[in-house]
Amino acid sequence: MRKLITIALPILICIAGCSDMTTEEGATNGNSIPKDVTYTIIDKNIVPGIKRSLDIRLNNKVSEKVLRSIAMKLRNADSNSYERTFIGYYLPGMEVNAGYWATTHFNPDLEVRILGLTVEQERALTQEPEDASREIIGSWLDESPFAGNRITIFRKDGKLFMENIYKDGSSGTKELVARKSPLGGQRFEKVGDSTAGDHWMVDSNGNLQLRDNEGWIATAKKIE
Repeated sequence: MRKLITIALPILICIAGCSDMTTEEGATNGNSIPKDVTYTIIDKNIVPGIKRSLDIRLNNKVSEKVLRSIAMKLRNADSNSYERTFIGYYLPGMEVNAGYWATTHFNPDLEVRILGLTVEQERALTQEPEDASREIIGSWLDESPFAGNRITIFRKDGKLFMENIYKDGSSGTKELVARKSPLGGQRFEKVGDSTAGDHWMVDSNGNLQLRDNEGWIATAKKIE
């Protein structure tokens, strides 16, 4: 009888310990966050007992699953209790306060949203085949939240065009005119441009800047 008790006791301990790992909290030990994924808290705002807000800089894009694990780890890192926890994520190079790449909000339940391009969407857009019938000036990837797209400026039949292909598969084309920029190089303007003066310029790194009369708005990265 004593031998049976001795065998059964470790089994009961194992069952009790293993069952904790099936809960959401049990999955927050960081094991589901890849070793090459790092993040930094760049801003936080706390209203005791009510709300905790965090701005996070990721070193790279991650999946929804990894975002969920990071969110749980960040929430549990604070032993205080809040009604809501709001977490926004920036990618490298993204300007703070110009829109998040993704959010994980506990409102109060966790909701994960990727507002920019996912890894899969980026891959699909960058691998989009070029039309051999046109002369390509350049192609760029615009990571703007909600409006991520591939931008291609090309020349065809003696005219200049810009094509936008969006993450949902939709697309649009507009005619451009190239003018000499007072900053040096060329600036591309839409034919029949608005009074806001929206235009595009290729910077020294080959990236495409969207600008208006007030200055820089956003930058689309060159597709190699």
